[in-house]
Amino acid sequence: MTGADKAAILLLYLGAEVTAKVYEHMEDDEIKRISKSMAHLGHVPRQTIAQVVDNFNEVISPESGIFAQGEEFVQKILEKALGPSKASILMEELRASTYGDLVDILASMDSKSIANFISQEHPQTIAVVLAKLKSKQTSEIIAHLPQELQAEVVLRIADVEQVSPEVLQEIDEVMRRELKSMGGVQRYKVGGIEKVVDMFNHFDRSKEKQILEKLDVLSPPLAEVIRKHLFTFEDVFALDDRSIQAVMREVSNDTLTLAMKTSTDDVKNKIFKNISSRAAEMIKEDLEVMGPVRLSDVEKAQSEIIKIVRKMEEEGKIVLAGRGSEDALV
Repeated sequence: MTGADKAAILLLYLGAEVTAKVYEHMEDDEIKRISKSMAHLGHVPRQTIAQVVDNFNEVISPESGIFAQGEEFVQKILEKALGPSKASILMEELRASTYGDLVDILASMDSKSIANFISQEHPQTIAVVLAKLKSKQTSEIIAHLPQELQAEVVLRIADVEQVSPEVLQEIDEVMRRELKSMGGVQRYKVGGIEKVVDMFNHFDRSKEKQILEKLDVLSPPLAEVIRKHLFTFEDVFALDDRSIQAVMREVSNDTLTLAMKTSTDDVKNKIFKNISSRAAEMIKEDLEVMGPVRLSDVEKAQSEIIKIVRKMEEEGKIVLAGRGSEDALV
């Protein structure tokens, strides 16, 4: 049994009221995993219950067990814990796929192990599997793949947006031999340009450059689209002054100084305009006396600032107008 299965059995034994209170203290991903286990447990024998809740086995009669009430039970406790609206959203996600089990397993593995595991598969299979994962993990896995595969997999992630049940089933059979996962039953959006661009924002600059150069050969139009949409260090300073000031408060002077080493005068002036005069003078002095530094170190510092910007965007602290977007801020 998985941890989610054990948690599901315990909560089913304790009942809906207790389960609802427990759910109030859990993250959505945890709730989904446990609820999925509840919905698929079926009858749980007394012996299994005793293994999970041995401190309660004296109150369980020898004949009894627990029969999971399926979606009705899950819906009830989700509504108690989260309210009808959020419960409905989670229930739809639970009904949509059992393919997520594979995603859960891969999400718990380190990226290098996954790369070693899937590197012998066809690039199309790799693309479908990786497109289901979060962009950060996808980028880490691709970075561990053989170099000759990296751009090929990125190209296929961009090309395939929907996957048929038959293809998912075939992929699942390959994965199941090693991961004992369950296959998908519907059609799912797994890739596309947005996925690729988001993934590239988690690559370091050297890896980004390397893969883009290979995509220039494999698919010049795709490489051009990716470059158009990538969020760069310079794009940070296309933000309004208030947003730049908010970002600068989260960045250390050392990181900012190193990141500015290769910046244009326009970018430097925009930075100096949005930090304190004392900090600006210190950074100017540091830049004047700074000797040669590795380009990779400068790019790393710039990537750290980009990550801060992305995090602030996710938290709703700033708003980014996407490059290449027709949307305008009003």
